[in-house]
Amino acid sequence: MEARLLDKRREGIAEGEANANIAAKRLFSMGLSVQDIAKATSLPIEQVEALQAEQQP
Repeated sequence: MEARLLDKRREGIAEGEANANIAAKRLFSMGLSVQDIAKATSLPIEQVEALQAEQQP
């Protein structure tokens, strides 16, 4: 039972991170800065910068 709960917790964390990444990408399209997006999504600045690099052609 504990293993199943741990798996569900990991799934929840992964889903939350995926949602934060989607939100960050939307905030980039609105012109927000990396610092503001990191604050709004609670993502590390390094991760937000990586998402920003993905967005640029």
